[in-house]
Amino acid sequence: MSSITCTINASVLKNVEKLRLCKKTEGMKAYVAKIDANALEVVDNEQPKEDATQDKLAKDEQFKDTTLEEVVEDLPDNAPRYLVLSYRYEHNDKRVSYPLVLIYYCPETARPADRMLYASTQQLFATKAKLDKVYLLEDKDDFTQEWLDEKVAKYSR
Repeated sequence: MSSITCTINASVLKNVEKLRLCKKTEGMKAYVAKIDANALEVVDNEQPKEDATQDKLAKDEQFKDTTLEEVVEDLPDNAPRYLVLSYRYEHNDKRVSYPLVLIYYCPETARPADRMLYASTQQLFATKAKLDKVYLLEDKDDFTQEWLDEKVAKYSR
């Protein structure tokens, strides 16, 4: 029996690569993926399709600068997500880097079946997307700049 639970849609890997290669700025850039439980596939986190123009605009501005507060606000309260972030990080010695991190967001209020599905796919997603900085976030209220900097600092020693 295979231990692979879900597949990763090619567009997800392509979008993570686009985020990796996009222009570095002072702001934060974020990309969110979710699991389609029916297809057992990691897919792009779809924008609400209120009208086609708005959807096209969202795709065109997929990796625009954002803030941590906006990212937190967009996370669902009761459903897991994979969040890939690129942001400006200043090291203790004043060097600046732009780490690409995967945050496995899994709120405690999510359905147990969803939690298990995301947990069983997280390592595959990280490996396929070439993301070695992976952090678990269970409460979006804990998702602060200090929390993120503390996690990234562990990798930069």
